[in-house]
Amino acid sequence: MTDKREKVAADFREEITHAFEPGARVMSADRELRYCLELQRERLEKRNLKFTEEMIHRGPFPNGINRVRSWKDGHYDTSWTVDFITHNWTIQRDGMKKYRKSVPQSIYETVVDVRDGEDVSGDRYSCPNCGSVSTIAELQEGCAHCGTHFEMSELYPKVKNYYFVFDMSGKAEKMFKTVMEYGLYLLPVNILMCLYVFAKNYGGLSALVSPRNLFTVLVTTVIMIPVMGYIGWIFDCFRRAFAVMPSLFEVIGSRTRFESNMSVVSPEFTLEYFAAKMMSLFKIFAYSENRTELPFYRGSGNGEEFDNIVDAESKGYIACKNVRRTANMVNVTADLYFEISRDLGNKIKTRDEVYRIKAGRRTDIPYTNNFSITNIQCSSCGGSFDAFKSRTCPYCGSEYDQEKNDWVIYDMKNVGTMIRVRRLLTGLIIVAVLVSSCLVTLSQAGVLDRFSLF
Repeated sequence: MTDKREKVAADFREEITHAFEPGARVMSADRELRYCLELQRERLEKRNLKFTEEMIHRGPFPNGINRVRSWKDGHYDTSWTVDFITHNWTIQRDGMKKYRKSVPQSIYETVVDVRDGEDVSGDRYSCPNCGSVSTIAELQEGCAHCGTHFEMSELYPKVKNYYFVFDMSGKAEKMFKTVMEYGLYLLPVNILMCLYVFAKNYGGLSALVSPRNLFTVLVTTVIMIPVMGYIGWIFDCFRRAFAVMPSLFEVIGSRTRFESNMSVVSPEFTLEYFAAKMMSLFKIFAYSENRTELPFYRGSGNGEEFDNIVDAESKGYIACKNVRRTANMVNVTADLYFEISRDLGNKIKTRDEVYRIKAGRRTDIPYTNNFSITNIQCSSCGGSFDAFKSRTCPYCGSEYDQEKNDWVIYDMKNVGTMIRVRRLLTGLIIVAVLVSSCLVTLSQAGVLDRFSLF
């Protein structure tokens, strides 16, 4: 089983780099994530954007590290696989400034397998409509001969979610190059600092008219480039850590809050499984052109603010705000964290955004992890259609009830601005408290008595 999971993770890393090529299908991903990638490719094509992606493996682990962490619940065995890469990607269009990014990252893949399951992907199945025989794996996208669609259990193991994390060790691997890069970024600061020290010790900047003094300043500036670069790299490490810290504080307690409530309702969902599903549903909603037809969405509005999103990179964590149970439903409110790239016409703008979702699931319908496959037929007219991608039957317009089978989303809104304001106010309060404490300490020590201002 472990070998199969490792192969799925490795296949996904290879397939994802070709996901936006015409006709590509990432079959190592589960159906929701696979559909996300298909919709994103269609969005890029519609906006005439070319997306190229490259992941260059680095580090001592040729196949990544499998089962970094694992979680088991009533039905699923979920684990993280991580690989260390240099992630290069570009978005471009004629007449638009090319958006390019090249950063050392770790790619985390959430690999899900069914517990005590049976591999039936190679079993053969006769289509009840046309009689053609195909393997179960081939029928995941419907019968190739007559187009009949099937409602089947997921063929595990599959990658359910993936995300990238900036990896400072990637910079550390080539330390001299790294510190030189940071040193060049900080060159203006370096020059100003050297000029200040020179002017203070040699009677002002007028002394630079001397070729010898000018040469001294230039040599000092060059020598200080790697020193300033190393200091800049250290500060960047702390900056990134502090940037993530507020989100982590919001996430603390999510696992206990979610799983303590869900364990009463059903043992089948860990927080990781739920988070992966919600992130996939968010992306499907964001990239869809006709959101009112999505089977899992029961909210109001068409979500026009999502129309220019061309990439939604998950941060990998979720903040569960509350879980509410009723007689036959469980409702969860949670915050999802993304790095969103939007097409503004003449440029691509990328920023961190937070979305709050309200989702629910029926609890009075028994769940089983036994494999099943049935052709989807409209209860009104008998027509077969892909109920995973469409809410209504294309032949008679009857609605397919998604709430019977899985999670649905009732509301989705951007709360990033509210959270940023709250973080800013919290930061100002913390700074104010620290400054007040320092002033009180200095006053008690008699230091402030030397200053007439105090």
